[in-house]
Amino acid sequence: MWVRTLDRRKFLTVSAGVGLAGVAAACSSGTAADTEGGTRAATHKKGTTEVPDNPRRIVTVGYSDQDTLLAFGRQPVGVTDWYGDYPDATWPWAQDALSRTHPEVFNRGQFTGEANFAYEAIAKLDPDLILALYIDVDDDAYRRLSAIAPTVTTSPDYPDFGMPWQDAVRIVGTTLGEDGKANHLVAGVDDLVAQQRAAHPEFEGKSVAVAELGDASTFYVRSPNDPRSRLMTSLGFVVPERIAQLAGDQDAFTIRKEQFDTVDVDVLVWNVGSSPGAEAQITADPVYQSLPVAKAGRAVFVDDPTVSGALTWGTVLSLPYAVEALVPKLAEAAAKSA
Repeated sequence: MWVRTLDRRKFLTVSAGVGLAGVAAACSSGTAADTEGGTRAATHKKGTTEVPDNPRRIVTVGYSDQDTLLAFGRQPVGVTDWYGDYPDATWPWAQDALSRTHPEVFNRGQFTGEANFAYEAIAKLDPDLILALYIDVDDDAYRRLSAIAPTVTTSPDYPDFGMPWQDAVRIVGTTLGEDGKANHLVAGVDDLVAQQRAAHPEFEGKSVAVAELGDASTFYVRSPNDPRSRLMTSLGFVVPERIAQLAGDQDAFTIRKEQFDTVDVDVLVWNVGSSPGAEAQITADPVYQSLPVAKAGRAVFVDDPTVSGALTWGTVLSLPYAVEALVPKLAEAAAKSA
């Protein structure tokens, strides 16, 4: 079966336009220790960074990093726009956490699918900390960001864009010296998901795939490392090994409709909230109609833009919103696979 490996720039652009597994130990995803001189040593993918105690002017350059910082009650002075066209590049589930502050928004409406750091604009904000978690940071970008302010990147334990949200929370917690609050935040969302998993034993062990509409008759299938898939597995579903192998270290891979059998699973989640008309387009396809998952009505179409966004962001703030909206639909589809 022919499956094309994903081109990251094209994929992320289309995904944004149309579109929890186990907790790793804090020491593996990022550590911070008090040192003399009012700084803390934060360890991450690019090495170790000396971070000032209680930083006040924090810039987030990762596509969803503002959510994680806002969960700690800290308001960034600068954020990077991903997609959604919301005020302050902040979605509804996180608006209250801004506390009426208005961060500088970099790259408003200019998402290209690849890192595009606004170095001059960042420097003008005179930050004392830069968070670059949910974004790919090469050595040159890290050097340039670090020349502006201490910069903390993602965990060394995962590929870019593959770090679980729990690790993102713990990295920020250790960087800010708020490990206890980080653990509390993680436990709160993990408990919510665990409650839903326990309430829905029909999820356990059922195969799942998260797919999205691409362009030119292509479709994206999410890897087990992607936040969308991680939510499904945290609820008890299982991503088939064939999908994991095809994805490799990528967030996802592309298929054409001739490869629809790749997503013939117990429950198929179509994340199409930012693509009007996608459900009609998909369900009208004869190849798709021939799949058992389609015939049995075991597909879940996430067509609400905000719910789709919450699933896509997969953050400590967005996940409760996504869980509340999606679990009833997932339960309905899973019940048909018994």
